[in-house]
Amino acid sequence: MIKKTFLLTGLIALSSLCFSALASSTLISSISKAPIGPDGDVAGAITDIVIDLDTSLDPAVTGRSLLAGRTIKVTLPDQFINQQILPVADVFSSPSCVPGNLQCSTAVLLQGWPQHPVLPAIPPVPPGSGTPQYSLSFEEPNTLVFTANVDITPGAALSGPGIKQVHLLFYGFTNPSKPGYYPVSINAETGPDGTLESGTAMVHIIPHTRPSINVTSAFNPGSPNTFYQKTLAGELTPLAYDFLLWDRNGTAMEGVTIQMVNTDHALLKQGKRVVGHVSIDAPEHASGHEVFTQQPSSLSNAPISGIPAGRLTSFFRAGSSSGQYEINFVINGGNSVQMFVDAE
Repeated sequence: MIKKTFLLTGLIALSSLCFSALASSTLISSISKAPIGPDGDVAGAITDIVIDLDTSLDPAVTGRSLLAGRTIKVTLPDQFINQQILPVADVFSSPSCVPGNLQCSTAVLLQGWPQHPVLPAIPPVPPGSGTPQYSLSFEEPNTLVFTANVDITPGAALSGPGIKQVHLLFYGFTNPSKPGYYPVSINAETGPDGTLESGTAMVHIIPHTRPSINVTSAFNPGSPNTFYQKTLAGELTPLAYDFLLWDRNGTAMEGVTIQMVNTDHALLKQGKRVVGHVSIDAPEHASGHEVFTQQPSSLSNAPISGIPAGRLTSFFRAGSSSGQYEINFVINGGNSVQMFVDAE
């Protein structure tokens, strides 16, 4: 999900309050299926996608801010059908719009990794009792509007680098019935002093479900970022990698293990069948690095959606040399995810 790229086009606009516009031809860097389900980008399925803004997902890089009264508007083309059978609602605004019971069309602002959002309200429980940070509304059938009620800036109110992604959990929508590339547009007052940034990118709607490997952060308290970690040469990373696995039928992939072939290559295996690969790009002269599991993937419910998935917990040990290690997990016939480890 990290490195997918799509055709981008820029758009310059003026805000209604006559702020000078900040042109951004790269406001959106990529759009992909959300990691909490197997088919968020499949033709005719429920719309569940993540939009990456044009900022590095490295948590050391500052994201965007949304000042009080400012908006982010996300527009899907008409081929995405708003069934108008579910209300638009902020997550945790009611018992029917909470993780595991999302009877709503909703969205959250993410800080660069899964399950680490800027929540609409703090605290989020009980539903409807929190202090609202932003609210959601539909300006048109397919234009979602985030409106900030307070200044949402890096480090406030949840620790983190700021806004880097937009997750659309449009459970009242269906994707276009025909596969293809469709434009998604954003007009966001997220530039300096609330200036307007605009951009359009293509989301690829695929004809059928494909196998996928998806990073989840929900199994660690506080949903920390496992994409970018630091450790000492020869030592394990502080956090294990948790992945959600689905096959081409959208069924949980159980019984998957990792088998090292050499220090730079491992196999994802389900029984005797190879279902994917892991490659390790290590610093020069490094040795002893490895990725491994302690038990096969097992059935678990995906966070937020509750969809049954195969949960694979894996571990990475840095090699003998300091420097950056890049670990690329690839599922056959599907996607890939890349993890980064700086060893000292």
